[in-house]
Amino acid sequence: MNVALKHQIRDSQPDDMAAVRDLLGGAGLPTDDLTCAPGLQICVLEVEGLLAGVIGLERFGAGGLLRSLAVAPEYRRRGLGHELVVQLERYALAGGVERPVLLTETAEAFFRRHDYVPIDRSKVPEAIKQSAEFRSLCPASAVCMTKGLLSPRLEILHG
Repeated sequence: MNVALKHQIRDSQPDDMAAVRDLLGGAGLPTDDLTCAPGLQICVLEVEGLLAGVIGLERFGAGGLLRSLAVAPEYRRRGLGHELVVQLERYALAGGVERPVLLTETAEAFFRRHDYVPIDRSKVPEAIKQSAEFRSLCPASAVCMTKGLLSPRLEILHG
């Protein structure tokens, strides 16, 4: 039986960083630049007061790199990863990021279910290519993906 969990998504606080590092490290995700990546916004998901999920957006002007999505093993397959992605997309769009980019080694199918599509790395904005994640933290074998956040109707109005 899948019981509803009392949870919230909020901006991370300095006191969250140890738990964020533990969660990301446990998921095999990079943590080296968490405190020094320019423009990195981290959101955390709390379940009954415990940090159970994390997602980040590293902003580069109008570009954004979705990174660091992880949910603690005991809370997976409950839709919490989906909630984190949706919240981050809202944050990105509100901040002017219309087409986030991500790199993944293990979650391509998850992101495809969220309408992300593979893209050649050469098509990524130059500022994002200069991020530590692109230059050194993620291997060249990682799949690069993107998604347009504006609805087709809004793209016509703004296009």
